[in-house]
Amino acid sequence: MDENKTRNQGSDEIDLSQVFKWIGNGFRNFGNSILNGLAGLRSIFFDNKKFFGLVIIAGLTLGGLYSELLSKKYYKSSMILSCDYLNRRILESTIEKLNLLCGEAEREGLANELNIPVVTAKNILKFESKPFVSEDDIVEMEVLKEQLNNVAEAKKDVVKKVISKLEIDNKSAFQISMLITDPDVVSNLDSAIVNYLKSNDYVKRRIEITKSNLLEKKAKLQQESKRLDSLKSVLFRSFDNMAKQSKQGSNNVILSEKPLTDPLSVFTQDLDFYNQIQSIDTRLYLQPDFEVVDGFTAFKEPESASLAKFLIISFLISWLMGYLILGFFKFDRYLAKLSKESN
Repeated sequence: MDENKTRNQGSDEIDLSQVFKWIGNGFRNFGNSILNGLAGLRSIFFDNKKFFGLVIIAGLTLGGLYSELLSKKYYKSSMILSCDYLNRRILESTIEKLNLLCGEAEREGLANELNIPVVTAKNILKFESKPFVSEDDIVEMEVLKEQLNNVAEAKKDVVKKVISKLEIDNKSAFQISMLITDPDVVSNLDSAIVNYLKSNDYVKRRIEITKSNLLEKKAKLQQESKRLDSLKSVLFRSFDNMAKQSKQGSNNVILSEKPLTDPLSVFTQDLDFYNQIQSIDTRLYLQPDFEVVDGFTAFKEPESASLAKFLIISFLISWLMGYLILGFFKFDRYLAKLSKESN
């Protein structure tokens, strides 16, 4: 019984070794076939050097002529727009609509949408857009903030300060790029793009309601500030009367028979109202909810492929074409040989 077991184990070991040997031979044969193939391609190239030389020279010539005479050079310019009301999907839909208008031959639709001359619209080839801060970065930042909150439960103030430093300021910013044939036309296109985006009903309503809320809040603060100015006048008169009194009394200030124990709070509140009004004026002037961070810039270096890149691509294509042409001729000879043998 033990002898049978040892025989079976030995046979299993032999089978496994044969399997591994077969796998090793397979990898070896595969590697050898690749090397043999490369050696064959090398032999074909050197056996037909003149032919390959002619094909490559012809390819480089055609590539150079296409680069200099036929290919249309284009330039790329980008702007950074910060908008609290746009998201990636809305902007992509808008850019897709503009690209469809760029596909029209006359470009009158694009000129009407952007309110620009038709001559300028004809120089625009394509629009592109992407978030200035990727969604992965935003998600990673939120995860980090949550981890900080979980780790330092006892030090809330320190965590808040760290999180405020880690906040992404430009998470509502987007980069809008434009491919153009003439870099000099970008001077007024940033305002055209901004006005076009602002004319979107979704964005337009939110800009209007934000402005309306800020103006109403400013009017309310100004009204409260005037009341505090009246109260400060009463306080000054009360202080003046107290200074004239020879008899020492309470430290409280009496206003309409009611004591005011902390007159300084009136001045502090008035200063806070003033700062809020200044902040609202700043927001109304700068409009940070819809702001151009960096406009289009005219770059003279083309974004399209250069002559050197065209020549490299032409060399590779002509080199491959040489092998294809030789293969075609050899296959044709093989078919002719078969035809003769069958006859």
